[in-house]
Amino acid sequence: MLDRNKSFLESISFSTLGLSKFIKTKVKNSPKLVNLEVTKLCNAKCDFCDYWQTKHEERLTDYTQLIKKIDPLVVMVTGGEPMLRKDIVQIIDQIKKASFFTYTGIITKGDLLNIEKAKALYEVGIDQIAISLDFLGDRHSKNRGVRGLWDHISKLIPQISTELRRTISINTIIMDDNLDQIVDMAKQAKEWGANISFSSYSVMKANNEDHFIKDEVLKVEEVIKELISLKKDWKDTIVSSDYYLEQIPKFFENGYGPSCNAGSSMMTVTPDGYIKRCSEMPAVCHYKDYKPGYFTKTQCNTCWFGCRGETQAPILSKAKELIGF
Repeated sequence: MLDRNKSFLESISFSTLGLSKFIKTKVKNSPKLVNLEVTKLCNAKCDFCDYWQTKHEERLTDYTQLIKKIDPLVVMVTGGEPMLRKDIVQIIDQIKKASFFTYTGIITKGDLLNIEKAKALYEVGIDQIAISLDFLGDRHSKNRGVRGLWDHISKLIPQISTELRRTISINTIIMDDNLDQIVDMAKQAKEWGANISFSSYSVMKANNEDHFIKDEVLKVEEVIKELISLKKDWKDTIVSSDYYLEQIPKFFENGYGPSCNAGSSMMTVTPDGYIKRCSEMPAVCHYKDYKPGYFTKTQCNTCWFGCRGETQAPILSKAKELIGF
């Protein structure tokens, strides 16, 4: 989505470059999306993820050649908690300078983000800062194991909106525990001047079935219908595609999603530069050995994460949304 602080000419230039890169990606068979894990370390203790148990890791200091080699349309910088990297601003700068166009975002829980760090990230060209949100109120802090997290992000998100005139993105995982808050979270995002996208809880991450929706499929359908209805008037607030949202009730009912395109349209890169189909699959090669067509078709369909679901959304609609037409 184009940022509201861009001038008309800047918006046209951004759209043109984005469309050019989209076409290049199709011609070269490059992935649309790379989830770049710059660290597996994390200072949270979420029970649906085991990355926080990581104590030591190898990692790259310069990701320029990696981005040039893979040449994706979109890079989402993830972790662990990516803000634990003291060189995170430099990493974003490396990604942006590696190609004439790479839509670049970062996903963080937000406790280590402040207005000064956000400004520095925007100054080197980051396109999206996304903050994870599981619940409204202090239950979110307790869920993440980070004291004061809700208070911090509930002040920071509108502050960035008003002072920097930038739109923070909120990432929310739909799960059994927060199903009754999903619509309210969309309303909160709108009040903050943010946008919100959704993902679906998967057992894969930590083999934890506690949050998977088993008995509330009709409720899921009701929630999704309301989100799609609100989206008609709030297209700048609820940014998940209709295609992705419509598949969510089916996922929770069946226990699996549509066939997966991991390894082709999307892939994950580890902190030390190894390539995986997705974050839940083993590494298969170093980025220096990667070339388009390296992966065979993925047989797994256990998850319905937003990152892979959106890469499978109708091509033209998602491309138009990304580059702002």
